[in-house]
Amino acid sequence: MRKEVIFAIVGGMVLGLVVIGGLWWANRTASEENLTAPSPTAAGLSPTLTPSAPTSSLLLKIESPEDESIVEEEKVVLKGETAPGSVVVVIYPEGENIVEADEGGNFETEITLVGGANEVKITAYDKEGNQTEKNLTLVYSTAKI
Repeated sequence: MRKEVIFAIVGGMVLGLVVIGGLWWANRTASEENLTAPSPTAAGLSPTLTPSAPTSSLLLKIESPEDESIVEEEKVVLKGETAPGSVVVVIYPEGENIVEADEGGNFETEITLVGGANEVKITAYDKEGNQTEKNLTLVYSTAKI
């Protein structure tokens, strides 16, 4: 009876080592293939160009409130400037607002803050599909400073 137990233990260990060794070898081979993959031009293939995202020359200026400012009111009016007719999306902890800039490029919207730090993401989209983004951190505090 003891011989069978010993053979089972040794056989299980050998089988486990074979499985672990096979997995290690497969991972090592796969990572080496990724590191030494031939370039398309070396393989006789012509490189393909992928379209890039439109470059953004879109202006987005936040006039008020200032980034990293401490405010004492729960509701704050966010004012800024971008290209005329652009759509501005404002995402804040309590919701989101979508506004359109007027013919002068000015926009404003009211946002509601929560107590503490608030991350506000402002993204402007123009008619050509360009976009630009700004992030504001506003701290809403009821403490007297």
